This record gives sequence, C-alpha cells and structure tokens, in this order.
Amino acid sequence: MEPNAHRDLKTLLNDALELKNVDQKKLAQLTGISERYLWAIQNLEIDKLPPAPYIRGYLKKISDVLHLNHDELWEMYKKELAHKTSGAYDTLPENRFAMKHLSRREWFLIAVGVLLIIYLLFNFPRLVGKPNLVIVNPTIDSPIMFEPNIFLYGTLNQRDKLTINNEEVFVDENNNFSKLYTLQPGLNAIEFKAKRFLGREAVVTRQVIYQP
Repeated sequence: MEPNAHRDLKTLLNDALELKNVDQKKLAQLTGISERYLWAIQNLEIDKLPPAPYIRGYLKKISDVLHLNHDELWEMYKKELAHKTSGAYDTLPENRFAMKHLSRREWFLIAVGVLLIIYLLFNFPRLVGKPNLVIVNPTIDSPIMFEPNIFLYGTLNQRDKLTINNEEVFVDENNNFSKLYTLQPGLNAIEFKAKRFLGREAVVTRQVIYQP
C-alpha cells in the first residue's frame, strides 16, 4: 500500500487498519503505543502528542505492524504538520534536572535563604540554647530580712528575656539587671525566669523571709 495513493495520513492509516483487520486496541498491543497516542496520530492532534522524535519512532512501529513504508509515512506526517513539526516540537523533553534560567526575584529569594541559613548556623547556640542566668543577690535561699525592700540583681545575656515574678525586667548592654523588690511579711518566693528566643527557659527561685 503506497502512501501517495491516499489523500492524507488519516485515510492511509484507516485503510491499513481495515485491510489488516486490526483495531486501535489491537494495534496498541502490537506496537506498545498507548491508544491515546494512536488516536492523536491518526487524527493529527499534535497538541496531545510528545515531541516529533518520539512520533517518528511510533510511526516506525506502526509501519512495521501494518506493513507500510516508514519513510513515506514519516514524510506524509511532516508534510501535513509542517507548521507544527519545527521548533519546540522537534526537541526532546526538557531535562527537569538541568539548571533553569532564574528571574531576579528568584535569585533574590535564594540569596535571602542562603543568608538566613548562614545566620542560623552561626547563631544557633544563642538562639536555641539555655540562658545563663546568674543571681547575685540574694546569694542564698531563705535569708532573713529586717527591711521591707531588697535589691535584686544578677547577670543575663542582653538578648534573653527576663521576668521576675512574671514582671519583665530590663537587661542592660553589659548583661546586668537589677530591681528593687518590696517584700511582704513572712516568706516571699521570688522567681527569676529567663527565656531564649527559640530556646529553653532557665528558672531560679529564691525564698526570702521578711521579719518587720
């Protein structure tokens, strides 16, 4: 069966299938080509087909099964789809692992991400570790005071948050803190709590006895 005796590729394939008494399902089994691709080839639906190098291989398998001339079949295909078988359709699929061209915004986001990772690596202990809370006064637990006021002070990294009995206390640039605390008669529990950003807490409790 000669391709030139037919008006188009679709007619040629239809006649060949009818002559061999083969339907598309059987042709798919014999060629290993999916039925959807066979249908798209037969109906010239180029947008549903892979790039041209693959189509040429498909036509070779079809021609072998239907005993057609592959070269003439391929030339007929190219002639009918000449306006679509160049450019992107003649290339193999893009390598998804290849480096793609990135926009300025994408490069900017990558740079920000890299800088953030570097920052976290160098500052990980400071951000995540446990605060080093040192209570200088009162130095011991349960001292007896005869005055209503006690001067609380100690040291803590300025970047950590400090509260004394749930009241936030300022830590200066030299990592020192101080607070004048008013005692109640009897036993006073004073809780020092330091919290590191993304990290753990350090809690120290001092008990002070006030005897008026």
